[in-house]
Amino acid sequence: MFRNARKCDGGRRRCICEKQDSETILKHIDLRNVSHIGAYAFQECTSLETVIMSNVSVIEKGAFEFCRSLKSVTFGEVTDIGDSAFSYCAMLDIPEIPRSLTSIGSGAFSHTAIQRADFHWFGEIPRYLFGCCTSLVYADISGAVSIGEGAFSECRSMSFVRFGDLEKIGAKAFYRCVSLEPASLPETLTEIGDDAFDTVRPGIVVPGSVRYVGRNCFGPVDKRKSIKIYQSTLYGFRNYFREDRKGTEEDEEHFYLWESSIDVSVLDDMTGTETGFLPLYSDLYPAMRSALLDAFSPDNTFDYSVLDTVFVSEMRWNMKGKDRLAISRLMHPYELSDLTRMEYCDYIRRHSKRIARWAIWTGAVDNLAFLFDNDLAEDVNITELIDYSISVSASECTAFLLEKQSESMCYSGSIPDEL
Repeated sequence: MFRNARKCDGGRRRCICEKQDSETILKHIDLRNVSHIGAYAFQECTSLETVIMSNVSVIEKGAFEFCRSLKSVTFGEVTDIGDSAFSYCAMLDIPEIPRSLTSIGSGAFSHTAIQRADFHWFGEIPRYLFGCCTSLVYADISGAVSIGEGAFSECRSMSFVRFGDLEKIGAKAFYRCVSLEPASLPETLTEIGDDAFDTVRPGIVVPGSVRYVGRNCFGPVDKRKSIKIYQSTLYGFRNYFREDRKGTEEDEEHFYLWESSIDVSVLDDMTGTETGFLPLYSDLYPAMRSALLDAFSPDNTFDYSVLDTVFVSEMRWNMKGKDRLAISRLMHPYELSDLTRMEYCDYIRRHSKRIARWAIWTGAVDNLAFLFDNDLAEDVNITELIDYSISVSASECTAFLLEKQSESMCYSGSIPDEL
């Protein structure tokens, strides 16, 4: 088939290898004498399993789109692959991408079974290139300076990406990549798009080179996270909390997830020491969001009084959110007045049992230690806490509480000589 052809053409949504009036449906195609495959040439050839095209240099858009049974493709010195060329080839794995490839379109390999993607010579990763490739576990894009929108979105098995001198991460580039948890970001990075990641390693440092931080770029609002940013990027970070929903009807139906949060440590540009700590939330009432955005100043400072007034007032019914805010403000007392400090301490003492149990439940041993070390848990029954800690398998908290219990049982006086 196609023995004397040099180009295979196809019309949109037309399969040239399946004929309704034929008893035979082709599963294997030899295109060794073809150099150019036209747009949509084999689109929806749902029985096609293998293709040999060792002399093909150009594969136009949609050429093998929706070939759901396609398992094996033999490339030669291919140079161009168009948009969605192999999209929805759900069984297709390509062990090695040809190094001859110089141009590739958006979504070219989306919804395929590719497991490893080595594109280290590409300077730009197109939009949705590997979108929904749920078998993809590894990607080398060390030559890329930019990653397009949704390039790896919903690649749920991907656990490692090799970056190089990357400058731009597009919106939703790693959206819902639930197995990917970056521990660091390239020092050359300047832009992180909206919803870029699903999650990041706790305490990840945002490089000082970053000038644009997208909305919820470090994961959805229902996942707690902690990051570190430099003082010079503080004002730009306000974009992380900008409003993205529109319409009063949506506002009325929306449920605000105040238990979700992001802890932001602000670092000095020169020394890297902490100069601020913001216990913030990604999902807020419009009035709270407006006050929060106004708290960020163009001179890269933050008005902490917003946390101690607007946030405290609006969190009357959200006890867990208020508990966390009180602990965080006392542990990191930036611009905290003496009066407000006393109010937070009184609040924690009144609710110390609940706060201690929540610290154990979340494994926040630092919060638990702060309560005991600062006499904020005077009325807490430590034996009950130990039993609770053991029941929820909070080993670090249990060890700390046992140590505290041991200290409290020691005799304060001197030991008698006869003992």
